Amino acid sequence: MAQFPSPTSASNIWNLKDVFIAEAGDNWPALVFDVYMWGGGGAGGTPGGWNFGAAGGAGGAAYAQISLPTSTTTYYVTVGGGGVCNSTSSATGGGGIASRNGSDNRYGGGGGGYSGMFITTPDSQAGAVVMAGGGGGGGSSRAGTGNTGGAGGGSTGQVGSSPYDGKSSYAGNGGTQSAAGADASCDSASAAGFQAALLGGTCRINCYGGAGGGGYFGGSAGGYSESNTMGGGGGGSGYFNPSRVSTATLYSGNGTTPGNDTNSNRGTAGAAGGPSANGTAGRVVIVYAGTPRATGGTITQSGGFTYHTFTSSGTLVF
Repeated sequence: MAQFPSPTSASNIWNLKDVFIAEAGDNWPALVFDVYMWGGGGAGGTPGGWNFGAAGGAGGAAYAQISLPTSTTTYYVTVGGGGVCNSTSSATGGGGIASRNGSDNRYGGGGGGYSGMFITTPDSQAGAVVMAGGGGGGGSSRAGTGNTGGAGGGSTGQVGSSPYDGKSSYAGNGGTQSAAGADASCDSASAAGFQAALLGGTCRINCYGGAGGGGYFGGSAGGYSESNTMGGGGGGSGYFNPSRVSTATLYSGNGTTPGNDTNSNRGTAGAAGGPSANGTAGRVVIVYAGTPRATGGTITQSGGFTYHTFTSSGTLVF
């Protein structure tokens, strides 16, 4: 693949006026690449035997700038899956499972998965370079559509919603930089929540609450209480390793609005699922100046820049 000269060689070229004369506005390709990513959106809850399902939470977002490698380097890219209604398996990127036991599985939405870039060890906290959290799944109610999932982080995932009958503690909690979201209150709880590093949680009784989003630490699931509460799940947290990036910003989503939602690289990535609808998968986009110098994703060129767009997991190799 095309390689740019070293900074020393580049300086020599710029100084040889008989060979090349720099004009105002000329830009030598920068020795960095940019990373934009969005976590997957959580699925909406379904009414089941109650009256209303609620929307899931949107995915969070992250941006990082990283020095271009000076030797062959492989980055592992994970694209967070969108949460699935009444899911019985985890979305890619640790999106929480709506139902682990399959019993009365007609209420909670599955959590969206984190998107991330890893080095050395894929899908591990130790190998994490930068991550964006997935949104929590929506719950259900007899009273309305308010038991929504929390959006992904950001440094902290958003808490889900549980607005009825004064039972706010039944909302799932967001993952943080140091721990998974704490268990929500849950009547008749009969199982563990399972939220952990990289993994969103599951309601502690059947699927009577939205699942947590995946993240650096996953969000917890919403809890159950009669007569109006199957709470929304919490969002997963984002992350960046300061020793592996030059600069970075984490963007929290807010409800059904993804983080960094106006960025043109997003498309529809990270959108929350409405009631009874699945969430939308995340996306990872790599951008650098000049012609292609890496493999991985769908490669396009525009305006003097190369783009590697990942809509599913893969590797980026420089």
